[in-house]
Amino acid sequence: MPETTVDRSFLAKQVQTLIEENRHLRKDVAELRQLTLQSFEFTRRVERRQAELRDDLEITIKMEFGGGFANFQTAVEASLGRIEGKI
Repeated sequence: MPETTVDRSFLAKQVQTLIEENRHLRKDVAELRQLTLQSFEFTRRVERRQAELRDDLEITIKMEFGGGFANFQTAVEASLGRIEGKI
């Protein structure tokens, strides 16, 4: 089995390569963290907007039904008033 000698320059190059890879990995992790936080914030905004839309829709439906029922009540009261007037 042949003996191979590893000199310091080879080890220094290997360590430098590892440092560079570590630097890239840290950068990737930082980007991933940032994207995760952005996704979380986007999800919160969407949920908040859905709640606002639900409230707006609820108010709109109540107004539509309320207006329709008020109009119906007015028509019924007018009809009853005419009937009472004839009696």
